[in-house]
Amino acid sequence: MALWIARRPGDIWFLLPAVLPVASFTPWTGWWLADESDLLVLATLGAAYLRWGWDVWSQPAAASRQLPYGVCWVYLVLPPLLVLGVWRGLDDARGAEPWAALLSDLWAQGFYGDYDLPGNTLRVAKSLAWGLLLMPALYRWGQGAALRLARGMVAGLVVVCTAVLWERCVYADGLDFNEPYRTSAWFWEMHVGGGAIDAYLALALPFAWWAALVARRGWRWVAAAALLVVAIYAVLTTYSRGVYLSVSLALAALAVLLHRYRIVSPDRSVWHWRAIVCLVAILVVETLTVLLGGSFMSDRLARSGADLSQRMAHWQRGVALLRTPTQWLLGLGVGRLPAHYSTQTFAGAPAGQVRWKHSADGSTQAWLAGPAGPDMRGEVALVQRVPLVSGGTYKVRLGVEVSGSARMALRLCERHLLYAFKCQTRLVHVPLSREARITGLELALQGPDLAPPRVLSGVRYGVLSVTVLGPDESVGLHAIELLDPYGQQVIKNPSFLLGERYWNIIADGNFLPWHMDNLFLELLIERGLVGLGVFMVLASGALAMTVRGMQRYSPLAPVIGVAMSAVFVLGSVVSFIEIPRVSIMLWLLLAVSPLVIDD
Repeated sequence: MALWIARRPGDIWFLLPAVLPVASFTPWTGWWLADESDLLVLATLGAAYLRWGWDVWSQPAAASRQLPYGVCWVYLVLPPLLVLGVWRGLDDARGAEPWAALLSDLWAQGFYGDYDLPGNTLRVAKSLAWGLLLMPALYRWGQGAALRLARGMVAGLVVVCTAVLWERCVYADGLDFNEPYRTSAWFWEMHVGGGAIDAYLALALPFAWWAALVARRGWRWVAAAALLVVAIYAVLTTYSRGVYLSVSLALAALAVLLHRYRIVSPDRSVWHWRAIVCLVAILVVETLTVLLGGSFMSDRLARSGADLSQRMAHWQRGVALLRTPTQWLLGLGVGRLPAHYSTQTFAGAPAGQVRWKHSADGSTQAWLAGPAGPDMRGEVALVQRVPLVSGGTYKVRLGVEVSGSARMALRLCERHLLYAFKCQTRLVHVPLSREARITGLELALQGPDLAPPRVLSGVRYGVLSVTVLGPDESVGLHAIELLDPYGQQVIKNPSFLLGERYWNIIADGNFLPWHMDNLFLELLIERGLVGLGVFMVLASGALAMTVRGMQRYSPLAPVIGVAMSAVFVLGSVVSFIEIPRVSIMLWLLLAVSPLVIDD
């Protein structure tokens, strides 16, 4: 990527939206604070600024492209606001500890952590930091930026749709709409729920619609139409009512705007319009097939009233976290919502917890805790992704330490992310003896043969999960081994000699502590009225620029404006500002809006 951008720096606009949707391998690496998307941005920044320096050195007289008019205020307002939010977040997280101890903990944490720890402040803040660092390079090579961005969004959507088809075919029957399985593609940030794929599809679908409307006849139009059909399938299989509404409004508005501003197919032929009508008919049939061909969506629609009441109660509990005038004005601090919500609201009490304990001798233990109370819904599990083989049942070998009795669930399931299919399980009560520390405890899992021989079995992964079930119970793990039916140990870093590497957590059944489920309320709670107000001004300014671009008949102004509007509509029921990959893609749309005026 660095070599590509050093050679063709203007392709930043294309490469970032094309690669970001799959620039994360968290289930394999265990990285959390940073991932491959950060490496991608760093490579982009390094190559772009090196190329800029080379151009200035080799051609001193060459004119530099300045920041567009109306953008400079961003650098007067957002950096101080970001620094203030990070400072408030870290200050809130350190409590009574000195700053030196907090910084030492962050350094020791490395790429790993959890959402209620200080590192979450840095994780959430980095998307805005990356955006501010990228903007000068983006505007330096802003010629044709809107078209490059549009093509990048289409390329990224192709990748996401491929991931969706793979996921549905491998883990769930692609045409089974009764199974309560919601697509997540390559958005691993959804291991604690959230709307990462929802926000991405709201951003990207208008570009697929644009591609189908303006593509020339022949293979280009067929490819664009096929992409739109698969993208709508991806939208439908999220079973998200918010995505349904925002995407429907976006596609209808885009069709009207493209017709209003006479942005039509290059050939302007009757064939093209007939093809569009046929495509719309196919999309309608596809939508009815998914909605009426199974019971899952109808059940969700029937629960809409109850779900809305629960969500409104969730919003009220979140806003109630703001208790002082300073908190209302400046927020709790960037990334601090999960920590406050899980400790200050009964409904937000964690369904479990995983903490890593590093000893002075260099050893590491994973301490798993059960739910905070007997009536808490959901689970939090320590997990690792493993390949599956058929031929019998697996065995788990544990090294455990307990302070009292505890009930544990060991599960090995065919699983992509949140939803488990066939599982081999074992429930165990520890300690099995009077010893507080047990080594080499071997347990045979029970259940059906996993990944039976068939076409796609070779690419179906499993997930080993370890959960503490009882309230106020905890277990310390100092080793976990998984033996396949042939006796081969398949777990990476089984004795935690490499710390948290390769291990993750997955939440199940309760996602309230991690998300506000409302973009604007999450901004209010973490960044206060000041942060929310600045965001509204920034978003309104970007939309206003796209309107000016439409008035000048810029061909991509309607697409960019509708894409931003769609994600803001979705933001009324989904929060995604805490998901850096999606936030960076929204930032790219905000950044390109001044350029559509001159496109």
